[in-house]
Amino acid sequence: MNNQVDLALLVDDSDVDLFIQKRFIEIAGFAKSIKTYNSPTQAINYLQESGSQPPQIIFLDLNMPDIDGFAFLERFIKLPQNIQDMAKVVVLTSSGNLADKSRAEAYRSVTNFLSKPLSLEALKSLKQEMLDTPQG
Repeated sequence: MNNQVDLALLVDDSDVDLFIQKRFIEIAGFAKSIKTYNSPTQAINYLQESGSQPPQIIFLDLNMPDIDGFAFLERFIKLPQNIQDMAKVVVLTSSGNLADKSRAEAYRSVTNFLSKPLSLEALKSLKQEMLDTPQG
């Protein structure tokens, strides 16, 4: 059994948050490779590239200027089905807003809703949930 995802995408407008969250993902041994984007548009463009490797997980900030996490999710559901099926979306937010949580969880690809900052404990739990359960 593989104990790491091949590729994780991290989408957050804050460079500081990107740095910290990427380090936690590395320390937890969660992913072999991590791509970071401080623009949801750049992340969608990456996903649309025909030769790009689809990620198994996307860590997505909700509160971003210009295009927020919900706009990203609206674009994500228009991507080819194979990308949607492969990539699980984990929403990372500093918002405790239950309406945001309900709205995010309405998207089929959103599997988790975690508070920022990302913690090693949350990553370990997520890793166990994603990698130690049979896929199917």
